[in-house]
Amino acid sequence: MTKPLVSIITPTYNHEKFIAKCIKSVLSQTYPHWEMIIIDDGSTDRTPEIVEQFNNERIHYLRQRNRGIWNLKKTYNRALKFADGELIAILEGDDFWPAYKLKQQIKAFRDNNVVLSWGKAGIVNNAGNYLSTWDIPHKLLHGSQSDILRELLLRNFIPAVTVMVRKEALLNIGGFKQPLNLPYVDYPTWLELATVGRFHPINKILGYWRRHAGQTTVKYFETMTVKARAYALSFFKNLSKGMQRSLKLTENDIIKYGLSRDYLALGMFALNSGNLDNAKRNFAKALGIGPFFTKILAMRNLLYVTLREVTSKKRTL
Repeated sequence: MTKPLVSIITPTYNHEKFIAKCIKSVLSQTYPHWEMIIIDDGSTDRTPEIVEQFNNERIHYLRQRNRGIWNLKKTYNRALKFADGELIAILEGDDFWPAYKLKQQIKAFRDNNVVLSWGKAGIVNNAGNYLSTWDIPHKLLHGSQSDILRELLLRNFIPAVTVMVRKEALLNIGGFKQPLNLPYVDYPTWLELATVGRFHPINKILGYWRRHAGQTTVKYFETMTVKARAYALSFFKNLSKGMQRSLKLTENDIIKYGLSRDYLALGMFALNSGNLDNAKRNFAKALGIGPFFTKILAMRNLLYVTLREVTSKKRTL
């Protein structure tokens, strides 16, 4: 395999606090054959000034009028048109990579059937301090493509910051996808790609996803979770009957099992935000409809929330 050029698509908006670390993490890559396409969605802070301080011929800066999250597809696909690479990597302006990321990941594409590779993500806070790890589901480390598509229909387990995609496959599906009323492109794009080729997981941290108050995921988490469930169901219905049967999945599975996991995710989000009442409601819903393992997780989280409430009440006495 020749050494392919990797085109890194970096959408950014008002990331003055984070964009320098993002760019430095690309400059530190041990794999040198890359270009970075930073597409600025009309930032009103110092993001443009900071980007322009990096004088490197491999970094390309595109600036546009603000289109917002509901037009992310246009932003991503505009960057895609400028990409010369055989492989496409995603790195949003508030995230960053370990130095080995590109060198480790391009190996997956020695198999011509692989259209997407992803890995574990480290979740960090506003200051870049480690919080937790976004793991790969253990059963998918050696799972078939049907296993991966089946699990994707139940939840999005692929962090965009770790993803690398074969450009040809991405163009063949018409570029990045964003159905109406979905404020993101990653999940619908992964689903579409999962029907045309193999996904290759790498059991290492390949990116760091920053969680902070200003990001879309935090602002619209509940909306994104609800809309994703409806989209997954619609996507499944549009698959051929043969593919539906091969997945050993039904519409009821997507609603029941997927929804119970959604409630778990919403509960964890509320818990991390300090909203214990909302966390309890969502964990209780997951407990009511989920399969056995989900019920165990929901029960454990409910007990944890209850203990926190009891502790909090004792402190106020």
